[in-house]
Amino acid sequence: MGQRLSILLLAVLLLAGCSEGGSTMSYAERQTAAAELDSRLAEQSNRLGVKLFGQLWKPGGGNLTLSPYSVAAALALAYNGSAGETAEELGGLLGYAPEERQKLNTGHQALLRLLKDGGPGVELKIANSVWGMKGLPLRRDYLKTGEDFYGAQIKTTDLAAPKSVRQINEWVSDHTEQKIDGMLTEPPGTEAVAVLVNALYFTGGWSDVFPDEATQQADFYPPGGATVQVMMMKRSGFLPYAAHKDWQAVKLPYGEGQMEMVVVLPAEASSLQELADRLEAEGLPSDEDFATSRGTLRLPRFTASYGTELSKALQALGVKQAFDPSRGDFSLMADLDSPIYFEQVIHKTYIDVNERGTEAAASTVIDMRAGSAPPMDKPFEMTVNRPFLFLIRDVQTKVVLFLGAVENPLDTD
Repeated sequence: MGQRLSILLLAVLLLAGCSEGGSTMSYAERQTAAAELDSRLAEQSNRLGVKLFGQLWKPGGGNLTLSPYSVAAALALAYNGSAGETAEELGGLLGYAPEERQKLNTGHQALLRLLKDGGPGVELKIANSVWGMKGLPLRRDYLKTGEDFYGAQIKTTDLAAPKSVRQINEWVSDHTEQKIDGMLTEPPGTEAVAVLVNALYFTGGWSDVFPDEATQQADFYPPGGATVQVMMMKRSGFLPYAAHKDWQAVKLPYGEGQMEMVVVLPAEASSLQELADRLEAEGLPSDEDFATSRGTLRLPRFTASYGTELSKALQALGVKQAFDPSRGDFSLMADLDSPIYFEQVIHKTYIDVNERGTEAAASTVIDMRAGSAPPMDKPFEMTVNRPFLFLIRDVQTKVVLFLGAVENPLDTD
């Protein structure tokens, strides 16, 4: 057998501060466009995120943050280069069979346009790139698919040379406003065929900010450890709120409401583990669970970054052959005699939540609005002073951009 050749996949997400944003569509126009999307696209991307969360998060393991959309987009870009059983496995994970790839691609193309138009107060930048190994040309039809449907920038470099580390890291840093760097620490190597990169940068200003003067030091109770002092933000008023015997949840809209953060707090008698298990079995809280209610929310400021290699998690979810050096089949990406396989799937995230809003970023590299309801009679109280779950999503397309668990708001790494 000839030389084994590999692909590196990188997914980066950054969520951050606040933004003036911009929009070419009204809320109603965007809602109409979102309704025309294939609903499977969001459902499958979100399900992938929940499954990965279940694989990666362990009680007492610290904060965890990931971007379901970033990982799904990077994998979809790779999926277009796969064939045979490798394609069958990736299609199973992404929810589109190999013969449905054109539908997947057109869905991503339409979704990309909508995500980049999040309305005033929100800025969302999404970029993809394909870095081919100098001297090993990738198939033109594969590159055209990447360009046409994913807006991918096509790059060629020597992936075995140290300069490739600098070039790819600079590209990621540039597309995450310098919040994520050091994505690669060494060259992909002489066996590398391609590096596929997705980068996402989000800034959103709250529709209603947390007053600075209301922020005070308060106790937070991490699992199995001493109480820590955090800067606890406070807001009172009307918010979309949901309550269950095992949890409370609240929605915090950004801008004009096209994007939102959902914070889910386990009941004192429950735990983040039970909430995570419920998430995996039943999915995310639905819009029907929420009603606009009067109350008070206390939420800690927090900044967190996270990085991991996703190979084991993805293999546990059924994508095995793509990682097999002798059986990986990405023959639609490059016309070579040797198998092409995933060497690594690297994912990094960063998030900063404060009184003004959220800044966040993510990157994945493959080595290769709510309605209103009458307010509750009794105002709710939701004090997020113990481990909690949060997500950031596009209200109209239903795509989850960011999913995380915070055990200690003071842990920044």
